[in-house]
Amino acid sequence: MLGPSCYGACMNSKTCCVITSLAALTFAVGCATAPATTSTATIAATPAQQVAPTGIAKGAALAELKAGNARFVNSTATAHTWQSERVAKTGEFGQTPSVGVLSCADSRVPVEMVFDQGVGELFVVRVAGNSESDTAAGTFEYGFAALGVHTILVLGHTKCGAVDAAVAGKPLPGNMGSFTKVIAPALEGKKFDNLTAAAEANVRWQADQLLKRSEILRAAHEKGDLTMLRGIYEVETGVVRFID
Repeated sequence: MLGPSCYGACMNSKTCCVITSLAALTFAVGCATAPATTSTATIAATPAQQVAPTGIAKGAALAELKAGNARFVNSTATAHTWQSERVAKTGEFGQTPSVGVLSCADSRVPVEMVFDQGVGELFVVRVAGNSESDTAAGTFEYGFAALGVHTILVLGHTKCGAVDAAVAGKPLPGNMGSFTKVIAPALEGKKFDNLTAAAEANVRWQADQLLKRSEILRAAHEKGDLTMLRGIYEVETGVVRFID
């Protein structure tokens, strides 16, 4: 099930407040109607709640993602050392991610590993070419409104086959043309010296289009409640470069 259990949502005061304000959404109904059979005191005494909260503090996302990537590159990643605790906490109380990531489906870009983040830290949408869509926008709207996501990173990468195919502009079999179709506008009328430059243009375009598509995300961004980041993962080195 997408999102926190009603138990987990109501354990997080910010999340519960947001869900209450969005009572028209169907995923909020459960929390509004679920019987309160367990006292707060009982919940506070459970071992799983003693685990440190998941998520990255608002305003600290860029610094933490950079630091996590440095650990990944230097083979000093630490996320695996506390995964069992995160599994216990998120499994019982629900998820509270704070950073959403729109990334390519490429198997060389394992998002949580790349940033040395663990269970419950990132809210990830992956699709060939890291392209935005109604589904991606809706997913991040849910992340922002119900889970506490305050930052969205659009992450492209070097040697991206989807971007390469869009640059080539050749017909693809089956449904594969669907992802080149949504990348093509990012490249239209532009000349690129290399594929990485095209991937960067696509990242910028997809980030802009995501905000144009979603009134919820756009309003949050304009109010300063949502930060947008853009980056390129270098499959040759493991380094993430953040771009304007």
